Amino acid sequence: MATTTIPQRRRSLAPGPKGVPLLGSLAHWKRNTAEFLLGLQRDYGEVVRMQLGPMTVHQVTGPDAVRRVLVENHANYVRGPLYEQFGVVMGKGLLTTDGEFWRGHRRAVQPVFLKQAVNDIVPNIVRATEEMMEGWERKAAAGQPVDLMTDMLKLTLVTLSRSLFAYDIKTETRVLKQIVDDVVEVMFRRGTAAEMLPSWVPTERKRKIERIHRVFDRVVADVRRRYAETGEGPLIALMEQAVDPVTGRPWTAQQIKDELLTVYLAGHETTAVSLCWTLLSIASHPNVQEELDAEIATVLGGGLPDAQNADSLSYTRMVVDESLRMHPPIWIFPRAAVGADQLGGYDIEAGSSILLSPLVTHHNPRYWDNPLAFDPYRFTTEAIRQRPRLAYFPFGAGPRQCVGNFMALLELRLIVAMVNQRFKIQRIPGSSLQYGSPVVSLRPLQDVMVTVVPRERAATPARQPAPASVPAPASVPAPAAGTADAGAVDIGTVDAGAVDTKTVDAGAVDVRTGDAGTVDTAAAGDAPPASCPHHPS
Repeated sequence: MATTTIPQRRRSLAPGPKGVPLLGSLAHWKRNTAEFLLGLQRDYGEVVRMQLGPMTVHQVTGPDAVRRVLVENHANYVRGPLYEQFGVVMGKGLLTTDGEFWRGHRRAVQPVFLKQAVNDIVPNIVRATEEMMEGWERKAAAGQPVDLMTDMLKLTLVTLSRSLFAYDIKTETRVLKQIVDDVVEVMFRRGTAAEMLPSWVPTERKRKIERIHRVFDRVVADVRRRYAETGEGPLIALMEQAVDPVTGRPWTAQQIKDELLTVYLAGHETTAVSLCWTLLSIASHPNVQEELDAEIATVLGGGLPDAQNADSLSYTRMVVDESLRMHPPIWIFPRAAVGADQLGGYDIEAGSSILLSPLVTHHNPRYWDNPLAFDPYRFTTEAIRQRPRLAYFPFGAGPRQCVGNFMALLELRLIVAMVNQRFKIQRIPGSSLQYGSPVVSLRPLQDVMVTVVPRERAATPARQPAPASVPAPASVPAPAAGTADAGAVDIGTVDAGAVDTKTVDAGAVDVRTGDAGTVDTAAAGDAPPASCPHHPS
């Protein structure tokens, strides 16, 4: 009896660079990561296969393929080995875990990031920004420059700590700035000989890890002690009352510490990076500055912003969105494929690594005309409607979409408006800015020194004093039981005018409204209720 042989489908592998034996394209990755990844999209398309040492990696930048990874088949794509080093510092928190453990922790903290809870922290944002700008007034009078990146890091750290933990961390900001720099360094191995030594051998990297934990152990103890004394701080309240979904027991001290570290480290640094790039972009585009000034004068009239008038800062929102397009603070999302899949018509093997890059997708000329130009009008309602949903994903998408996206966007709008209301920022001429290191965020690789020029204060209405810092209410309802040495892209010598540089699933917080339960049924699938502080997820 004759047998019929059914021919097997021939595998369709994505195109990509050949690289060199053993190392693949690792040298190009390390030399200039952002330029390398942008070049891959230009030369090979929206799904690119490459070798980075022993790892098979696919860069995935097309909106449909990104949607497949983050939304439609999200269970097949986990954090993977590239996140293992995060756990050295952050332990087992929202940023480093998957499955039921992550889902339970996500549900526990999510209520504090809903719209009404976030609106309650506006006075803290306003007060901290006013305090920073008082320092800027003194520096301007003395003719001293401002370190913009450092000041944004301090500002967002103080705002986050007061708002979520009712803890004034201001006296610790100088120490924590160095600690955050150390965190960024130790979480990414460089392939040095010292990293290959046995764990018992003392190295500078190990000393930094010990110092990080020593400092944050003290901060965590202070936060918990203050909560025990006052009952204030909405996020620490949720953590102290949370129940482990696996054991049914209250969170352990280690679980609380890990989530506190995750929120502190990931929750302020990326917002600070976004503020830095946004303020630089405004300063470098006089037409944007002029239109922004007009809106701020109309909406605020010389007064301070609040939760109500913040919604009327529509052009400011467009400026922030365009800055997040050009300089998404979390610019690489690694994932690991649990099982085989197809993306963009190409086969993805089980066990291979996936790189999603908002930076690369946001510069794809198929979806963005003249992608190197800074144009806030890309974010009118009509322009947004005409693009694929995941041509833009600075906060991720799907179940692991950033839980703090609404807080981050509100903070960005308010601070950008307040700073531009009182100052004009000018880059110190003759220096260049670079980005593109394969680290946590798209932070500029050089110090960002600027001069701040005070504007004339509006005569009417009179400016009101900044409100006192108020902790957001601690009684947020608990949820029902049941988110290398790198190279750089040089954006050029910068003087005035020279910087050229939403998917919501079931149960997620809508990044435009902050409301819970806004459902995109086409994106949802069977995703669990979810809504990453900016940027744990």
